[in-house]
Amino acid sequence: MISWLTFGGYCVAVVWAGLTAWRVRAAVANPPVPERELDVYELGYLRGRETGAVAAGVGLLLMREELLAGESGITINNITVRDGDIVDREPIPDMLLRPLDRSMMAEARAHQQASRGRGYVQPGQSMRSLAETRAVRAELAQIRDALHRDGLLDGPPMRARFRRGLLPLNILIGVGVVAAVTIGLSGNPIPLVLATTVAAMTRVSFTPPSVKTSARLVREAAEQHPAWNTDDADAFALDIALHGTSVLHRRYPQLAPPSRTRKVRRRTTSSGSGGDPWGSEGGGGGCGSDDGG
Repeated sequence: MISWLTFGGYCVAVVWAGLTAWRVRAAVANPPVPERELDVYELGYLRGRETGAVAAGVGLLLMREELLAGESGITINNITVRDGDIVDREPIPDMLLRPLDRSMMAEARAHQQASRGRGYVQPGQSMRSLAETRAVRAELAQIRDALHRDGLLDGPPMRARFRRGLLPLNILIGVGVVAAVTIGLSGNPIPLVLATTVAAMTRVSFTPPSVKTSARLVREAAEQHPAWNTDDADAFALDIALHGTSVLHRRYPQLAPPSRTRKVRRRTTSSGSGGDPWGSEGGGGGCGSDDGG
């Protein structure tokens, strides 16, 4: 039979392991707020992941007239009007562009210049396909990694830290089970079984947390910058990042994804032609729902 001193030590260890797991879970769910200021694309990523960051960048470039929004999707704006004449557009100064801006413009230009034969007019590019290009994905990965380092995103590092916090409790549960089986062969294991059951129930109650700091940062920023109709490119991009892609779609409805009823109606009316009007790359033009995550 297990001594009461050993049993009491086991119970104290279970309490200590439970408190340790609770503190780790709280630290994972509420990491320290980074000392640096989050930029518009990081805020967009926190609110809507890749969709939010790309939509904010597209909105900024549209407002600066570096991109154009058409029914077929997004295209590069190569011309401008000066003194009543249409001339080649001068490139925007590099200092005014962020890395994600430059990658989106480069990919949009490469898509527009891709040749597919004489007389072929390259359609515009949807935001979804733009977000999936190599250069844009690389910049989105940089944003994601920076947020991961600050502990603001759910992911493998956060889950690994949470599992490490549960390790003492898991070890004690295993020790309790082995000891209860061993004692059961020659004595009364009921007290240890009860203590091990409490430890197991405590372990099950600690579910993986979601990061609350990121949601709080976005919410506080949104309260400080309510959405409003603005012609300032930076402010418009911030509105999209904090309030969702619906801000972009209200100003540029041609980029909004088609509604379900519109889509069904178009498919019905075109069923005789043998083609799906939404199957082409430039059909939808949208990059996802308003709340990307």
